[in-house]
Amino acid sequence: MSIKTAMKKWILLVLLAMSMFVVVLDTTVMNVSISALVADLGTTVTGIQSAISLYALVMASFMLIGSTLADRWGKKRTFLIGIGIFGVGTFSASLSTSLVTLILGWSVLEGLGSALMVPNIQNLLRDRYSGKDLAFAYGIISAVSAVGAALGPILGGYLTTFHSWRWAFRLEVLVVIIVLVLSQYIPSSRPRQPARFDWLGAILSILGLSTVVLSILMAQPYGFWIAKQPLMIGALAIAPLGLSVVPFMLGGGIVILMLLVLWERHLERQGNVGLFKPSLFLTQGLPSGFAVRIAHMGLMAAFFFIVPLLLQLTFEFTAMQTGLALLPLSIAILIFAIAGAQLSARFRAKRIIQVGYVLVILGLIQLLATVRIETTPSQLAQGIIFGIGSGLIASQILNLILSTVDEADTTATAGLNATFEQLGNAIGVALVGTIMVGTLIGGLQQRVMASPDIPAEARPAIIASLQTRVQLVSDTQLAQALDQTTITPELSEQVELAYRTERLRAFRSGMVFLVFLALVGLVLTPGLPNLKLG
Repeated sequence: MSIKTAMKKWILLVLLAMSMFVVVLDTTVMNVSISALVADLGTTVTGIQSAISLYALVMASFMLIGSTLADRWGKKRTFLIGIGIFGVGTFSASLSTSLVTLILGWSVLEGLGSALMVPNIQNLLRDRYSGKDLAFAYGIISAVSAVGAALGPILGGYLTTFHSWRWAFRLEVLVVIIVLVLSQYIPSSRPRQPARFDWLGAILSILGLSTVVLSILMAQPYGFWIAKQPLMIGALAIAPLGLSVVPFMLGGGIVILMLLVLWERHLERQGNVGLFKPSLFLTQGLPSGFAVRIAHMGLMAAFFFIVPLLLQLTFEFTAMQTGLALLPLSIAILIFAIAGAQLSARFRAKRIIQVGYVLVILGLIQLLATVRIETTPSQLAQGIIFGIGSGLIASQILNLILSTVDEADTTATAGLNATFEQLGNAIGVALVGTIMVGTLIGGLQQRVMASPDIPAEARPAIIASLQTRVQLVSDTQLAQALDQTTITPELSEQVELAYRTERLRAFRSGMVFLVFLALVGLVLTPGLPNLKLG
């Protein structure tokens, strides 16, 4: 085969790999830049946490819609619309001057564009390649995803430290332009069926998934059960019976998702096309596969949120130092994601995933044991064990899920899997952030109640103030805030020590949550199909 013929054959794979790269990169590149984003946009860690969760939420909410629209608009057209929206979003994000504009560009537009792109990458590959070529193409896409996740922290750290975090978005714009210019090499396809679009299913999907994730994000400011403060809509204060709105929202979101399943089941029984086929969930091992995938993605998203935050707030690392500190972990994930695929011929996928979860748990327990006030950043390198386990899980779970169903159902299953992946991302970041801030506030409130230096009559007001004003900040930010008060230097030192201690407890509580997620994932693995993928 001549070089020209080979280039023509594989240029589609190159374009799709570049597209997948920027989508995956987008999920990790900003995690090391949290402190810079907080400073530049005048926001808080909780605000950036919300932006990260909302990005994954928008992707999850529209992923099934993006997969379905390919049948109506055609794969190429849907893909190009998606990458066009992604490009507009990343350009807008690079110009952000506030948290609102960042959320609009990054979380909303980029999330929507990704939801149209990702489900169709596999569809376009399947249309162009077959047999060994298709297996090779899938391997390249998986490797590119691992590389994107691994390079995100170091690239984001370099750009933020020596240039600006905005350049991460600008480089993504360049990739989008290249893909659009070379889009002539993407094969055109006619819609397979001009069926009526499932508008009711789309609305139920967006409302249900959004309500569930938003309820978790709202637990920190409004309380999970007892209302810390009422939800204000204009002049209307909502706190029924003194309870938070969170359990009502969460319950409502779950009910909407149940209605979605019932509606899609009705469409399938009538022979009509909906967002997904509920009968797929009857496939043996598939529900367990989705559940294990949700746990894994939630675990990874929460880990890559909490560890950079720990380094930047506790040790006041720059974005570059944070990226370098995470580099050994990222390399471990990359190497074992690739090496794990080679083990498929010798061992059953379920066993490899179980070994991966055991290593993840051991790695997290090691990290939990080292996170102390006297911890040095170099001791956090023990997280490599976590990276090895995560790489092994990643090398198997997607292929195992897609191998569980018939070839005709691969596209629908891939769409569902992508939805659950992003749902896991959104819930993981939302929960770990809520747990950490809640632990910090609770610990400080206990110290106020136990302090003999604070008059009893002043304690309720201080505790109420802590509930709405305390955020995760660095030692420098705390010192600057205390300098603007009239408290004595001795009391200021006590406050700083108390805050550092409780902030560390908050990070440790986040680590405990990660261990819990990993245990849940391990417990779910016996239900996986007992297949050997090699």
